Amino acid sequence: MLIAGHVILDVKKPFKATKVGITFTGLMKSAKVQTELFAIQDVLWDTAPPKGKSPARNNNYTDDGSRPNPRRLKITSVVGHIFLFAIKWPLINYPPSLPPHRSFVETEYVLRSFVTIKESDVQYLSEPLVVDFRPRIDPSLITPSIVDEIRSPTVLNDDHGKVLAEAKLECQRDMGAFFGSDCQFTLTLLVRNSDVKLLPQKAKIDVCEIHKSKETKKIQLFVLSHQTFSFSQDILKPHQECSVPLRVHIPIPEIDSRRGPLGLPTLSIGDLIVEYRLRVGIPVTPSRFKLNNSGKTLVVECPFVVGNAKPKESESKRKVPRLVVNAEGEDNRDSSTSSPRDVSRGRTNVVTEWMDGCEVPRFLAGGDVEEDDEVVM
Repeated sequence: MLIAGHVILDVKKPFKATKVGITFTGLMKSAKVQTELFAIQDVLWDTAPPKGKSPARNNNYTDDGSRPNPRRLKITSVVGHIFLFAIKWPLINYPPSLPPHRSFVETEYVLRSFVTIKESDVQYLSEPLVVDFRPRIDPSLITPSIVDEIRSPTVLNDDHGKVLAEAKLECQRDMGAFFGSDCQFTLTLLVRNSDVKLLPQKAKIDVCEIHKSKETKKIQLFVLSHQTFSFSQDILKPHQECSVPLRVHIPIPEIDSRRGPLGLPTLSIGDLIVEYRLRVGIPVTPSRFKLNNSGKTLVVECPFVVGNAKPKESESKRKVPRLVVNAEGEDNRDSSTSSPRDVSRGRTNVVTEWMDGCEVPRFLAGGDVEEDDEVVM
């Protein structure tokens, strides 16, 4: 993943700058520790001559490659000096961006531009620009770790220890679910009551986002949605184990910076664990003949995986031709695909038309293309 942008520097008065650059840092704070995840610095401009290149014409270079007059930033009027940058995200499993007081950890990723002055050699930093990072999780890659969890039926007893009902909840979608989609569950319910009129009529369904701390073992619960399910009279039978299909919608969360769910996919990074559970509450009435006949609620839960990135489909990649320039200035292609040419003043300019979604290779000094270094536009 690339973070691309530009730095604008307005110069109102002459000053001797030696460097202009960009820094990208990641910081994570927990209850006890503050950790710097990474710190990247990229110099976008400096006064030193370029290394490994021949001196450019009309650029104040001497024959030995040195520059007698260092480069200076001119005073700007309307538009400042613009420096483009592209920073590659470190290939490490970092936690998502988390604002303060919203979870067990606080994570922040910040971009800052800087200017170094020659006299003091001090870096002057710009205002921070916060980068929102949310990892892309394919639920099919992490489902087995939760599906293998063995869960016994939940049993509800009355005040005297008599079993009133038993229930078990299972997710039928092995590949996990996505925000904005439906997920199929199966509720297995056994009600120990002979009176048909006292069988449960409705159930309350909650989709919960759960945060766990590996360090402190604390748990935070955010309710993503509330739903109500009505039992069909043909399904539930007294003293019989019944299978009830449940089709539950996993909504796209409305994220609030101050409260409510954060809408993170299922993950386990650093000290933070994010899980999703379906919670079903079933009201059970013991008997109509008992005094002080207060109802009880049987609560059964089932973990499931929620992701935000669908599996990549195998697509045929368009081959990028390798261009070999001969002595006459003409180009030889080792691909049958022809590219348009613009012939003017005896020179041949090769124009490559990139389609949307194609992959742009990096051209190396020897004319080869590094196939592993691809950027999706």
